[in-house]
Amino acid sequence: MQKINDHFTEIIDITLYRYNSIDLKLWGIINRDTKSRSMTPNSMLVAKERMETYLNHKFSHDVNRFRTVSDVNIHREATSVYFIWKIFQSMPNLSYIRVNLNSNSSYNRIVNVDQVKTIKYDIKTLRGSMRMFDMFQEEHELKRANHILVKAGLFKEQENFKIFKLRDFLSALDLFQAENNTAEVLGVTNAFIHALEHHEGDNPEMLLITDWESDI
Repeated sequence: MQKINDHFTEIIDITLYRYNSIDLKLWGIINRDTKSRSMTPNSMLVAKERMETYLNHKFSHDVNRFRTVSDVNIHREATSVYFIWKIFQSMPNLSYIRVNLNSNSSYNRIVNVDQVKTIKYDIKTLRGSMRMFDMFQEEHELKRANHILVKAGLFKEQENFKIFKLRDFLSALDLFQAENNTAEVLGVTNAFIHALEHHEGDNPEMLLITDWESDI
């Protein structure tokens, strides 16, 4: 699962399993909903609000149970409905979910961790956004961060937003940091790396937003 209070993630990718009855039921609901967007025959794009409606109306018994039973007890028999419900608790800026259907009969979410069987639910971040004025709340800090990104070739003067692949962005920061190893640079680059590095494996698209007047 993703970290609690993940404010970066806006679009995720999850997989349902054709040979699991709950997954197949959820897939059928998604597939029949005219508000879902078909990406491929086995992939649908669903708005977060629609997915919440499915869970609250079609799986209300499960959701009510999640609210009253501890995570430790539920996790032993966790379903996709549980994991999706937990996603909603941890990703406040989530907007869309790409849902894939896996038809491989040998697919299994059970993994061994230290010789203990547990359920692993894969979630991939596809897109997120970073508001620099939330990271650097003091005006002088934001100005310094803007200046460093311009020097690193990642922003142009007065540019307010730009889209990056996250791994490319972090690699550029690493290179700039290695060539400009000062306390001022490290303060900015390390703030970005600390905030974003746990998403690097997914390499999502990132919308980076800043402000040059610092009046937001």
